[in-house]
Amino acid sequence: MRAIIVIAVIVLVLVVVGWIRFSSPNGDPTIQVDTDKVRQDTSVIVEKSKEAVDSAAQTIDRAAEDVDDSIDSEPVAQ
Repeated sequence: MRAIIVIAVIVLVLVVVGWIRFSSPNGDPTIQVDTDKVRQDTSVIVEKSKEAVDSAAQTIDRAAEDVDDSIDSEPVAQ
């Protein structure tokens, strides 16, 4: 039962974002998948993901440099 609900929710989300359309021209029910929209949306998601990963990597690099700068590299004289 859970699997049916999960599948129904996934199909509903795909309909809402416009990737799937249901129609019945001439009384024949059809399901249309807008592959161009899927391709366009996924490429946008990939680009934004790359930007987010690059931004996170730069933030980590800056934080690592700050830590390195804050560490005293000279031994403490006793």
